[in-house]
Amino acid sequence: MGTFIGHTLNGTFLFVFGTWWTFAAWRNYFRSRESKKPYVCRCSYPVPWLSRKFSIEGILKIVGCCASFSLESPINFGGDGFVDAESAQHRSIYAFYLLNGVVDIMHNAGFPFPPNTDYVALMLAVTSESLQLYFHVHGRPHLDIMIHVLLVYTGAAVVTCIVAEMCRPRSVLLSLGRAYFCLVRGTWLWQIAFILYHPLPGYKPWDVNSHMDSMLAASAFAWHMMTALVYVGVLGAVAWAVNRTCGRFCNDVISVDLEEADELGEALVKRRM
Repeated sequence: MGTFIGHTLNGTFLFVFGTWWTFAAWRNYFRSRESKKPYVCRCSYPVPWLSRKFSIEGILKIVGCCASFSLESPINFGGDGFVDAESAQHRSIYAFYLLNGVVDIMHNAGFPFPPNTDYVALMLAVTSESLQLYFHVHGRPHLDIMIHVLLVYTGAAVVTCIVAEMCRPRSVLLSLGRAYFCLVRGTWLWQIAFILYHPLPGYKPWDVNSHMDSMLAASAFAWHMMTALVYVGVLGAVAWAVNRTCGRFCNDVISVDLEEADELGEALVKRRM
């Protein structure tokens, strides 16, 4: 991950997942309003016209983690080099997301996990990543620390949304919040790649010890947040348009999902009462 390709690859996967979660949450919200049933949060979303037991999200997580593993340098546990420790941290992150992908696949296949196991697996993966990133930059220049700490903050925001989704499964804002911060993390990883590992020749590098460059990076992060918010709104408009135009052609998988999610939500609400 300590390369331009490593950061952009991980950023792309987060952006893809954030986009899919946003679109699917909006879509389910509009469908629930149309069917006059309460909205219920989901940890992962099935792809329409594919079997519900086929977890495309779980498969993508496993494939993405395997690809990221292959980009890491071999770990020499007998050595004391910084590259070895850095690679070990990255592999620890990928291992948790790979496990999360396996849980997604088993959950969709009908394995009798306890309720919310898929949420817990995702929460642990994001928590582990944030923990690794927090200790990843100790002793580094100020700008390097700051841009990675912002990833830790957004990771904490994702975890907060996940916990809130488990506690309040009727709120579409919590589903969109998780997706939104995932989008911000994805685009910010791309920004980090260009700050630390800009690939274009002749480009003036960022001064990692400059206070002015740190201020500029903070402003860039604010623009990433604003752009992601607009993107979430645009995806909402697209989901609304798709829902309006596809009509009965979209009813098959989505309606089944709503019915099952509603039953799960009712069970969770009654359990808390």
